[in-house]
Amino acid sequence: MPKFLVFFCGLAICTWGMAQESVLPSDFRQHSLTQYNASLFNPTYALDWNNPNSLSVWTRWQWQTIDGDPTTIFANYTHQFNTSSGASIGFLQHNTGIFLFTGGNLNFSQSFELDKGIKLMAGLNTFVYQQTVADEQYVPDDQLDPIALEDLEGLKVQFSPGLRLLINRFSAGIAFENAIGFNISGNDSGSVGNFQSITGTLSNDFPVELSPGLGASYIRPVLYVKSVPNADTQFGLNGLFSTSRFWVQVGYNSFYGPSGGLGITITKSFSIGGLMEFGTDSSLSEEEPSIEILASYHFGKTKPKKKKIEESNTLEEEVERQRLEQEQRELEARKRIKREKDSLAEVQRLKEQMELQRKKDSIERLQNQTVEVRPNERYEEVENEDGLEPGFYLIANVYGTKKYFDNFMRTLREKGLEPKSFYRSFNKYNYVYLERYNTMDEARKARDSKFFGKYADKTWIFRVKGN
Repeated sequence: MPKFLVFFCGLAICTWGMAQESVLPSDFRQHSLTQYNASLFNPTYALDWNNPNSLSVWTRWQWQTIDGDPTTIFANYTHQFNTSSGASIGFLQHNTGIFLFTGGNLNFSQSFELDKGIKLMAGLNTFVYQQTVADEQYVPDDQLDPIALEDLEGLKVQFSPGLRLLINRFSAGIAFENAIGFNISGNDSGSVGNFQSITGTLSNDFPVELSPGLGASYIRPVLYVKSVPNADTQFGLNGLFSTSRFWVQVGYNSFYGPSGGLGITITKSFSIGGLMEFGTDSSLSEEEPSIEILASYHFGKTKPKKKKIEESNTLEEEVERQRLEQEQRELEARKRIKREKDSLAEVQRLKEQMELQRKKDSIERLQNQTVEVRPNERYEEVENEDGLEPGFYLIANVYGTKKYFDNFMRTLREKGLEPKSFYRSFNKYNYVYLERYNTMDEARKARDSKFFGKYADKTWIFRVKGN
């Protein structure tokens, strides 16, 4: 904040104290802006709270003094470029009681999506204004020389950035009303006291379901804390209930006191409202209530009444259209399921064909194998055996009596083996085998290694060639 603002704050305190007037902080007194023109509160509110594209005017008469009352006027047009950026241009006149600031405001705001439902918003207010002495009735001749105040007049520039984190409908923001300032003209060329007016806000929009005619309705509580140069830190709470046709708001500020206001929207485009604030602090007990008036015109497109009537008269057509669309979706779903089933059936058919061919190839290879029996090698070969799979069986034993067959099978299982068997109707014997192999070499390796060290007794090889 430039030192001329620090100087006039101290000067205002001294002067008003001598004249037995209430001490008025130097801030914009914009703490009740929650419906329109809220970009003066935090520059990021231009993206959503200003209801772009709109032209809004807000004025505040502090304590209703007829002549020389501290007033603020802020006229602002907000334009949204897309869903993530917007800008505004406005006129601001701010009366502190001693100084009058008259100039323009430029705003640019941008939002960045960090994650689903999470956005970071950044904005900047730029003020260019002329500072002049507002009313010499606050400067008695016997206390201060008005020339000292005139030395502080000149053209000033002030930058006010802001940030806001939006998580679904909850937001936390911070704004710097006097982050950086400097003088373009005037005798006061210093630049001190920056980053002294800081506002932190917490808010959340709670949707409210009302009649369709009231549109999207919500309740917005706003909690804020604001530091003001050379004055006590302010804190407050605002509550806004807003619909497409009207809004109601209440609030409390630790310095200015409680407030209440309401407004209406006409033809969905023009809104007007008012607010009164009542000082409850002991230093403000003799002051009249403050008054705020706000008007806004929204340039967004609205649907004509004729179109609404036509839409209400075509309810049956809409129901029929939705029914036909549902039938079409169901038909497409059935076709898709049939295609998927046909595709799966084709894949299964191909797999079965491949498996059958693999078996045929395996049987053919088994049939074509030539076995040369070694000396003293026990080996037996048959063309086929009661549907037994072709291959080379490592036989552990052969039994004609079921009792001995069952005992032998149990003994092998107790040793951790998994024996198998087949019955030959040719000789009425049960053959117990340890494993079946596709080649003679594999069967010989298993026999010669004592079934790889798992079975110490003798085994021999029985071959089924297959048809």
